[in-house]
Amino acid sequence: MSANRRRTEAVYAVIKELFADDKSSVLPGDVADIMRERDAPIGTWLIRAEFTTLEQQGLIRCDADTSDWYLTQNSTRTDVG
Repeated sequence: MSANRRRTEAVYAVIKELFADDKSSVLPGDVADIMRERDAPIGTWLIRAEFTTLEQQGLIRCDADTSDWYLTQNSTRTDVG
């Protein structure tokens, strides 16, 4: 598995955890905070790029008015890529 795919999967796993913990929406900074707490920091700009990748895969979507991100109906998929 490529480093890019591992990063995408790690970011997606954190997003899903945040929603499982009753978060109603997420921002790249939310993911950055969790990754830092786990001693696996990723730059916010890289996380934002992963959000775009996940959006292109139909797993998350952005509200253009608020810049908040949400899971989609496809988010029940366990795989990315």
